[in-house]
Amino acid sequence: MYYSRDRLLSLGSCVGIVLLVALLSVHTLTSIYQDIGRHIRIGSIIWATHHIPETNLFSYTAPDFPFVNHHWLGSLALYLGERLVGLQGLITLKAALIALAFGLAYAAAWRAKSAAPSLVVGVAALFALIERTDVRPEVLSFVFLAWFLFVLYREERFPKLIWTLPAAQLIWVNAHIYFFMGPFVWAAFLIGRGVSSHGFREWARGFFRSRYAVITGLLALATVMNPSGIHGALYPITLWGNYGYSIVENQTPFFLLRLGYPAMTSWGLGVLAMLVALSFALNARRLRANIMGLLLVLGAGGLALEMIRNYPLFALCALPATLKNISELEWRWGGRGLMVGCLMVLGLLGASVVLDQIYPPAGLTGQHFGFIVPQGHQESVDFFGRAGIHGPIFNNFDIGSFLIWKLPEERVFIDGRPEAYPADFIQKTYIPMQEDPRVWRANVARYRINAIIWNTSDMTPWSDAFLRWITKDPEWVAVYREGGIMIMVHDVPQNADIIRRYRL
Repeated sequence: MYYSRDRLLSLGSCVGIVLLVALLSVHTLTSIYQDIGRHIRIGSIIWATHHIPETNLFSYTAPDFPFVNHHWLGSLALYLGERLVGLQGLITLKAALIALAFGLAYAAAWRAKSAAPSLVVGVAALFALIERTDVRPEVLSFVFLAWFLFVLYREERFPKLIWTLPAAQLIWVNAHIYFFMGPFVWAAFLIGRGVSSHGFREWARGFFRSRYAVITGLLALATVMNPSGIHGALYPITLWGNYGYSIVENQTPFFLLRLGYPAMTSWGLGVLAMLVALSFALNARRLRANIMGLLLVLGAGGLALEMIRNYPLFALCALPATLKNISELEWRWGGRGLMVGCLMVLGLLGASVVLDQIYPPAGLTGQHFGFIVPQGHQESVDFFGRAGIHGPIFNNFDIGSFLIWKLPEERVFIDGRPEAYPADFIQKTYIPMQEDPRVWRANVARYRINAIIWNTSDMTPWSDAFLRWITKDPEWVAVYREGGIMIMVHDVPQNADIIRRYRL
């Protein structure tokens, strides 16, 4: 009876932390200001034409530039999801998928006897995970990564599940660029098996006669089965050869902390890293049996330190690696009183989420608990159409994806995909146009720019410079300024009536 109650408390802690992750993932749809609209638009094109776009369809500045659409299936899923359940429904589905991913990674090495210390690791991981919990195709990557981890850590108990990995990889390679984590996890698994065997050479010879060799071949085949073939399989590496714009999510935590970027998720990452290191140090005598986990945390940890967008990769990889160490140390859960205390802490954290006491202190701008779908920049787009303004438009990077979604009749100057534009265009045209009025005037004539739609919250130095001098340029007239968006029109005869009615 006592054992059953103890186990029930332990299972309650496991279920409780997964539910807490789900709660933390129910928040404002902030991606409406960023790239979800572009994904929905791409998904609608794929659905209507049964063709995956291979060039930049949405820009008049780079219409024929080749674009590796590495997340076409994710975009299609978002489009169909928005049609079926709406944007609020997508928040629900996203929260369920993130909770599923966390639950799979947590269950990969969870043991009831070490529930309390595992819970500490889980809480640290979830605070690192909340760096990226918006509605994006990468949520699918979290699920696939967690499935790989669960299957391989539980391979001895569920050996047949290993045959699902090639199918998962086939979907993953078409859904999101994090697909490279599948082969990485598989390679770590194989290396770990080889190192922990009695003789690595004998294991290597036997490998080619084993099911592992077959699965390796199937994984390799699945990875090249994408619209761009081998080029698509190598895209996570080659992507950076044409990336002319620096965005926040691709910066290191050290760089952003100096700029005052929200520190809570970085602290979560740091605490999790210390717990990981401590678990390996205390379980050092079993290191040969935990090479897979070591490789995973080193690889994913390096990615997280390189870019904050990779925090969830480390959080998910760290969970089974650390929990396996803890279970092998045979740390007992410490008594029923401790488990009751842990459950109370989970309850308090859950209440804090519902009362909106997590995201605002974390500094994650605009995120609040609830199924909140903002209008985004809809009012400015409505004004643009109501006033009868037409392009070509000069817009900044931050608002491009929203315009692709809500102004389908117009093409944009640029949008939030640096890889979809020539790096030289960004570095030698887009940025200099904001810094130098002479470059601006030359490109206004070149592209026949008629209107400006600008997100004034753009914090880049070139945007600041542009706003300072363009608002004083007599050739351009501001006709709208609301909600952080400014619209200007060229002072030419065709815009005379618009200027007369709406000049600010």
